[in-house]
Amino acid sequence: MNILEEYKQSLKYVEAEEPLDLYLYRIVSFVFVKIIYPLPITPNQLSMTALIMGIVSAFFFSSGTAETNKIAALFYAIYYLFDLSDGQVARLKKKGTRTGRIIDGISDYVTHFAIYIALGISYNTAGGWFLVLFTLICLMVHVILFDFYRNRYLEYAIGEVSLYGDNLDMFQKEYDEIKAQGGYYFNRFIYFLYLKYIAVQSLFISPRSKEQHKQKFERNDFLEKNRPVIRLWSFMGSSLHVTLLIFTAIYNRIDIYFYGIIIVINIYALFMMIIQKLTDKKTQLIKSGVQL
Repeated sequence: MNILEEYKQSLKYVEAEEPLDLYLYRIVSFVFVKIIYPLPITPNQLSMTALIMGIVSAFFFSSGTAETNKIAALFYAIYYLFDLSDGQVARLKKKGTRTGRIIDGISDYVTHFAIYIALGISYNTAGGWFLVLFTLICLMVHVILFDFYRNRYLEYAIGEVSLYGDNLDMFQKEYDEIKAQGGYYFNRFIYFLYLKYIAVQSLFISPRSKEQHKQKFERNDFLEKNRPVIRLWSFMGSSLHVTLLIFTAIYNRIDIYFYGIIIVINIYALFMMIIQKLTDKKTQLIKSGVQL
C-alpha cells in the first residue's frame, strides 16, 4: 500500500470530507499519526488529550488579551490536531468503536462549550455575552445541519446507518440493556449524552426532511444529485469555524469571527437549506420497494 492509499484509508469518506480537512488539516494529522503509529496509543487517549488541549485553550481565551489570544490559538490548533488524529488512528489500526466515536463527539462539544464560556468571560459585558451565546447557537446549528446531511449521504454511499432509523433505535436499545444490567456507569453516561445530542439535532431538521429520509431515496439518483450538494455543505463544517477562530485570535480580532458566523455563514446556511430542499424534491423516492 502506497502512502496515498494509506492516507485515503485514514479518512472517513473522501467525498464527505471538508475541503480544509482533506487538503490541509488531515494531511498534517496523518503525518503526526504516522509518527505515533508504532506507539501503544489508543484513539480514546488521543480524544482525551484533545479535550485537555481544548480546555487549556479556553483558559487562555478567558483573559482576552492579544498575547493570551495567540497562546489560545496555538492550543486550539493542537486540540484540532489530536481531534482529527483519533479517528485516523482508529481507522488505520482498525480499533474504532461506537463508544470511541461518541467520546470523540463529546470531547468536541465540551471543548467548544468551554471556549465559548471563556470568550464570554473575556468580553464580560451583557452585550458581549449575548454576542457569544448567539454565535454559539449559530455554530451548533451549522454543525448539526452539516452532520445530518453528511451522515445521510454516507448512508447511501457506503451503507452507514441513519441517525433517524436503525442506528438511533440500536443505540437506544443498547443503552437500555446496559442500564438494566447495572454498572457500566461510564458507558451509560456516554450513551446518554449521545442520545440527547441526537434529540437536539432532531430539533433543527425539518419534519419533511425526516419523512423523506424514512421513505428512502433511490440510491443512484440520490448520489448523483447530492454529490455536489454535500460538497457545498462541507464548506460550513467545523474546520471552517476552527480556522476562523484561530486566525482572528492570532490577530486579536475575534469580533470578526463572531460577525462572520452570524452574518456570512448564516446566509450561506440558509442558501444551502434552500438548495437541499430543491434537490430533495427532484430526487426519486422508493416506496414499498417500488421506484417512483
